[in-house]
Amino acid sequence: MSDEQAIQQVINRYTDGCNRQDWPQVMATFAEDGIWEVQGNAIRGHANIQPAMAGFLTQMAYFTQIASASVIEVAGDRATARTAIRECGKFADRDEALEVLGYYADELVRGVGGWVFVRRVFNSFGLHRFALLPGPALG
Repeated sequence: MSDEQAIQQVINRYTDGCNRQDWPQVMATFAEDGIWEVQGNAIRGHANIQPAMAGFLTQMAYFTQIASASVIEVAGDRATARTAIRECGKFADRDEALEVLGYYADELVRGVGGWVFVRRVFNSFGLHRFALLPGPALG
């Protein structure tokens, strides 16, 4: 597997883990002291990143992330990647939806176990909240 393919798999595992709230899988994509930065808040380390992610999702009935193909550049044991993201979900306590559009700018390193994020920064293009029609989705 090429470095680019291995890095794309790290990005894929992150998105898959977030969508299933599989926090061990998500944390395995980060270096132990890695940084996840959202809205200017840099959160360092597994012990802080996981509760921040899980805490956000407590207000959601469901939430999913869709990642585009990534642009990946490798330089030895370091790499960068950019991935456009669309996130959407429904608030648990009301008929209101959330949509977030943006991209991740990533810095990765090759460790003993493979590639991991040392810094993952989400840059937002926009955030939309909108009312949902009540009733079943189909029918």
